[in-house]
Amino acid sequence: MAKISVYDQLDAAVQAVVTGLGDAKAGTADPKGDARTLPLMRVAAELRDLPRESFKARLKSDLRRSASMATLAAPVPAIRAAAAAYLTVKNAARAIEFYKRAFGAIEKGRFTMPSGEIGHAEIEIGGSTIMLSDEFPEYGGVSPETLGGSPMRMHLYVDDVDAFAERAVAEGAKIARPIADQFYGDRSGHLADPFGYTWIVATHKEMVSLEEIQKRFTAMAAPPERKQTGVSPVPKGYHTVTTYLVARDADGLIDFITSTFGAEEKFRSVGSAGGRHAELQVGDSMLMIGGGIPGGSWKGEPLPSAFHVYVPDCDAVYRRALAAGATSITAPKDQEYGERSGSVKDPAGNFWYIATYKGENYKWAGAPDVQPYLHPLRAEPVVHFLKRAFGAQEMGRYTAPDGVVHHTTIKIGDSFMEMGEAQGIYQPMPTMFYLYVPNCDELYHRALAAGATSISAPADQSYGDRSGAVKDVFGNQWYIATHFKDVENSLS
Repeated sequence: MAKISVYDQLDAAVQAVVTGLGDAKAGTADPKGDARTLPLMRVAAELRDLPRESFKARLKSDLRRSASMATLAAPVPAIRAAAAAYLTVKNAARAIEFYKRAFGAIEKGRFTMPSGEIGHAEIEIGGSTIMLSDEFPEYGGVSPETLGGSPMRMHLYVDDVDAFAERAVAEGAKIARPIADQFYGDRSGHLADPFGYTWIVATHKEMVSLEEIQKRFTAMAAPPERKQTGVSPVPKGYHTVTTYLVARDADGLIDFITSTFGAEEKFRSVGSAGGRHAELQVGDSMLMIGGGIPGGSWKGEPLPSAFHVYVPDCDAVYRRALAAGATSITAPKDQEYGERSGSVKDPAGNFWYIATYKGENYKWAGAPDVQPYLHPLRAEPVVHFLKRAFGAQEMGRYTAPDGVVHHTTIKIGDSFMEMGEAQGIYQPMPTMFYLYVPNCDELYHRALAAGATSISAPADQSYGDRSGAVKDVFGNQWYIATHFKDVENSLS
């Protein structure tokens, strides 16, 4: 019979221990086996009963508790939280193509409604996802074109802001603020796309500390030192706010205002752009008039507006307005709010609400003879802008049960303007204003911070004003000025 190897003996002995046929501790293993297997059999016998039941129970409990704590304390989300802009536009398909051409956008996908409108689409610009859709007013989705502007602006960092802006303009964008080096280390500007949104495009050029940014801003906002002192920042005869009307036939508008309201002409000239500039006084109020003249080279666009004009006899003035070429809107009648008034539209497109207050005077106490009257789509955002930018105060508001603001009065400095949300023939009419303030630089920057875009930075003018200009998101232009020197035959 062949001799069994020590390895086979060990295997047989371990099997005997595991199956309970042998007991290494008691020495009952095969006595014919090799004595060298005995210590290993004892180890096998010790391991056979491990792990003990108490240990297994404790381990099971610990594992269950650990799994429960992990689930409660640190769940793994299926999708990481992220923020993405969502744009609503009037023609989403056209907007996507514009953003591709102008901004190098990549379309990630779109969902089209049965009507053909885009219910949802996603594009990527510079690694950032932007979502967009067509208008769906029934679900609250309204575009800037419908609202008359958007308070939201997008910010893009690009490698070469000048080249980026040039390409965007070639594709239909407009420069809302010129590309320029900024005090905070960027070279940037604002682009207005064809769909009502403003894009701040920038290339970072310089690392600047917060302390240095503040220092530069303070120096930039400070007005220059003046040698001449004692000059009022508001020139004689003017108030804080003066409306600047622009008409294709500026001389015809001057004649209408003069013959209708008995205005006194203070100044008339031809400007460097080949158009008319004139200043008229109506009662205690000033109006500026600009625009085209026969044979002139002016090529601008008209900017009509609306006014509430207080006169001693509204019926007589109403008749004079019609005789001067105006069209009647409403004939004079007594109003429940204490005035007798009628309204006309002049040949240049301006609305005039001609009123006589039914009290001791022809106007209520403190009222100017002429107040500009705005008709925005929504009054609240316009009022909010005027408060933030120019420190305006709201003097009173009449709101209908359906939420429509029919009338509110705003005070800016010593001037008043009125506002009623657009309805019927009274639709938004972006207007130009001249705003006299003690520090035009400070208000210019406040207006930009409130959401306006720059037309021109503050600079000293030859007619004795320091002025800069901005355009608010509602289309109104504000020429912010500080008078520092009296000049003969000046614009003021």
